[in-house]
Order: sequence, then C-alpha cells, then structure tokens
Amino acid sequence: MHVRHPVWLSAVTRPGSAAFALLFALESVARATIATTIPLQAYALLESSRAVSVAFMTVGLAGLAGSFAMPLLIRRMRRRWVYSLGGVCLIAAALLLGLGGRWSLLGGMVLRVFGVACLNITLSLYIMDYIQRGDLVRSEPLRLTASAGAWTLCPSLGVYLYAHHGALAAYGLSACAALVLLATFWLLRLGDNPALVAARRAPPDPLASIGRFLAQPRLRLAWLIAFGRSAWWGHFFTFAPLYMVTRGYGEIAAALVISLGNAMLFLNLGIGRFAARFGVRLVIVAAFGTAGAASLAAALLVDWPPAAVIFLLAGALGCSALDAVGNIPFLRSVRAHERPQMTTVFRTYLDMSDLLPPALFALLLSFFGLASVFCAAGLWMLAIGLTARLLPRGF
Repeated sequence: MHVRHPVWLSAVTRPGSAAFALLFALESVARATIATTIPLQAYALLESSRAVSVAFMTVGLAGLAGSFAMPLLIRRMRRRWVYSLGGVCLIAAALLLGLGGRWSLLGGMVLRVFGVACLNITLSLYIMDYIQRGDLVRSEPLRLTASAGAWTLCPSLGVYLYAHHGALAAYGLSACAALVLLATFWLLRLGDNPALVAARRAPPDPLASIGRFLAQPRLRLAWLIAFGRSAWWGHFFTFAPLYMVTRGYGEIAAALVISLGNAMLFLNLGIGRFAARFGVRLVIVAAFGTAGAASLAAALLVDWPPAAVIFLLAGALGCSALDAVGNIPFLRSVRAHERPQMTTVFRTYLDMSDLLPPALFALLLSFFGLASVFCAAGLWMLAIGLTARLLPRGF
C-alpha cells in the first residue's frame, strides 16, 4: 500500500499562515481543556472568589518574571528549544494540577503561565519573520479561527472529565494535547520547514528595551489594546464560571457559558475581511465599545442570571473581534530590527493582565459582590476603546 503524507501536512509545511495556524490550534487544545477547570478547582480548594483572585495575582507576578527571562533563554537555547520548553512546561503543569492539592495547584498554574510565555513569544517572532505586514489582516484571523473549535469544545469537555472522571482525566487530556503539539512542531522542523528555522541572533536584554518601547506611542497603544483584550478574557474565564456556580447552576453549565463565549471565534474570518475593507481601527473601537457596554449590562442584571449571561456572551463577541485584529497594531508598528526585544516587552500585556485585574478584583470582592467585577471590566473596556481612537484612520 502506497503511504504518503496527508494533504494538510504538505500544506502547513510551507512557510506561511497555515503552519502557524496548525501549531496555535494544537496549543489551544492543550490550554482550553483546562482553562475553565483551573478556576473551578481553585475555588473548590480555596473556598472564596477573593482567594482565587489572590492566587491568580500571584501567578501573574511569576509570569511577568518568566517573560523577562525569555531573551536569556533564546540566547542560550535558540527559538526551537524555547518553544519545546514551553510544550514541556504545559505537560508538567497538567500533571501537577492533576494532583489536586493547593501547592500543586499553584505550582501547576505558574508552570502553565511560563510555558505559555515560551510558546507565545517564539511563535510571535516566527510570524513576524515570515508574514508580510499587508497579509497580517488575513493571517491573524485565520490563526484565531483555527483555534475556535478548541476553545469552543474543550472547556466543556475538560470540566465534564473533571466532574465525572476526576482531575487526572481532564489534565491528562491537556498533557496529551501538549505532547502532540511538540511532536507536530518537530515533525515540521524535521521536514525542513523554513518557517521553523531557529533564530541565530540573540535578542538584547528586554529590561534595557522598556524605555525604547515606551518612547514609541504606537507601541504603547498597541500594548494597551492587547492588555484590555487579555484582561477581559481573563475575567471572563475566571468569574463567569464562578458566577454560574455561586448561582447554583453547576460546573457543566459554567463550562457551557465559556464554550459559547469562545464559539464567537468562528466569526474571525468574517471580521478579518471586514477589517481589510473598512480598517482595523474601526473594528477595534467598535469591539471595545461592545464588550464594555455588555459587561456593564451584565453587572446591572447580575440578579437575573439568564440576562446577565446573554450580555457576557455579547461581551465575548466583542472580545473575539479583538482577537482577530487586536495584535495587528503591534505587528504593523514594530520596526524589523527591534522585533525580538520589542516582542518580549509587548508580551508583558499577558502577564500584567494576569496580575493587575486579579489584584483589583480581590480588592473589590473584599467589599462588594461579583457585579463589581463585571462593572470594572466594562469600564476599562470603554476607556481603552476611547483611547484606541488614536490609531491612525485607515490603519
């Protein structure tokens, strides 16, 4: 019997969007499977929403430190090894989380954040190396759309496994997905895929690059846009499930809300086409306005869960549009010779979104209920939406 590579493999081994979309989709399976399980497990172990916020804030601090270790790792190990280290960390994190203890929970969360930093920074560098500026408005929506199935189905699947078969079942599936990611990455590499060739030039120390980053208004604005989007998703993944559980709807219902929110990612290709025709700026401003207004409405209707959930899902629609085009301001604005160091600094938006909002939420939840969390999320989205109007017209 004649054996040959499948059609999809020969397609993604060519430099371009398909290779990165495949890798991002596999990474998303590993992450999405436990994205809702982690806050539910944390709530069961820590027994309060405020304690969960403090835990996520602590993990955010560790993630911020890990991000600034990336240039040293890339200098010593090259990109392909840093990417592989990220996959190994996702596997180890899943195994730690599966143990079900408080300390193993925190250790697993920290490893997971560090692993995501490794994968995110190296993949961003590859994308900027091989995707032209004019093609980003098509390649970025494709990459996010490729992950839509994972973020729609896997949160519910992970919670189902966690509720009916135990923590090891849910986290074991995540570990297996990370293993497949690593195997695919090296299969593409062994296939002499130039899209995955390691960088030979080491990036400068990012601490020395912070001032340079802050001196560029477009990079500052790009960071703020990415931070706002990531912070909203972080609040949605943590507090939408807790809201459902505290209202007596159960863990499966909580996971379904997350899955429905992530299903909005399937619209990303259409959003990309709209942005290509009418401009990224218009999409970003409208998306922030939608997510902000919907979050405020959810806060006002917090005592009526069906209506609150509908508005949270409307917020997810707005944030999904930001996923499609939200990184484009950075990718178009960063200078080619500064990409490695600026990418490391830019990537801190993820760590700061894991750090600052949980700290704010822990403070709010000391005095108010979950409605205060949704209200805060709505206000910052509206504020960033107004600031995003500073993007050049036709951007």
